[in-house]
Amino acid sequence: MKNKLRTVFLKQECVTRSVFICLGLVALIGAIVIFCDGYRGDYLGPSAIVASYSFIVDIVFVYLAVSSLGREFQNRTINMIRVSSLSGCEVILRKLLSFLVLSIVAATILVLELAFYKYSVQHVDFPLWDYIRGIYIDFLLYGAFIYMVSSLLVLFVKSTLTAFVMTYFGVTGMTFFTLYLASLGDTITKLMTYVPFSFMRAVFTSGQQFFSLREAFVLFAWTLVLLLLTPAIYEKRAFV
Repeated sequence: MKNKLRTVFLKQECVTRSVFICLGLVALIGAIVIFCDGYRGDYLGPSAIVASYSFIVDIVFVYLAVSSLGREFQNRTINMIRVSSLSGCEVILRKLLSFLVLSIVAATILVLELAFYKYSVQHVDFPLWDYIRGIYIDFLLYGAFIYMVSSLLVLFVKSTLTAFVMTYFGVTGMTFFTLYLASLGDTITKLMTYVPFSFMRAVFTSGQQFFSLREAFVLFAWTLVLLLLTPAIYEKRAFV
């Protein structure tokens, strides 16, 4: 049983073929933009690198998030975890911690590419340290929220593919829905500022801005609520 439970630990979550492929893919996207700017003379700027990179990371985050718990259902190891000494809260926290490590790695790759871009392409001048601070904060907050939403959906549908489709396109749908609600009046507009779907993807993939202090607090608060809710759902739904 000990061998079957290895997947809940940090090393087994982070060091997988899927992780290396996904991180290699997002690194390649940034490298392509830098190549076009530095060697083709297109002068795209750092915002193009961040936007292109974050767009792919958005998809990768959803895939890795649903795979984290989804493969336990797919391999039927979720039953083994349930009868182990690990509580639902511990399982979720371990997996969330692993995902945050992956978020930091993804952010670090982007930071290294921006540093290379700044110091190797002569015409580029931008506040790198401001980008570094914003990138790490955004990747951690956005990654944590996406992970919690994905985990909840996996627990309900018990299917990696279905949860991926529901998470990625569900966030897109909720973004348009909250923007529609925000157009109905000043009161609702103010209420929608406390709903992360109204701003999180637009900010994360824009490449030109980072989460404000208020937006960061809203995203953190929602993530915390989902984190408190998920272990209870886990106890009721984590079986096949």
